[in-house]
Amino acid sequence: MSKKNYITLTDENGVDTLYELIDEVSVDGEAYVAIVPVCTEYYVLKKVNAGKKNESFVSVEGKELDKVESVFQARLSAIDHDEE
Repeated sequence: MSKKNYITLTDENGVDTLYELIDEVSVDGEAYVAIVPVCTEYYVLKKVNAGKKNESFVSVEGKELDKVESVFQARLSAIDHDEE
């Protein structure tokens, strides 16, 4: 997984939102950034091959979902700790 840059911004109501920094440019001596919000929800799907060039995705449930979700949670937690 490539290294991504994240920033947390706090709005006028005190609500923190995590954003991914996708680009940064300088125009007329001023710095600008392009950011996209990082959704706090995600879906876990299993990638299955349906031939050489085709792949599809299927939903995951039960113990399989619990197992895979714990791996994703550990990886996401590692990203959060890298930012601190």
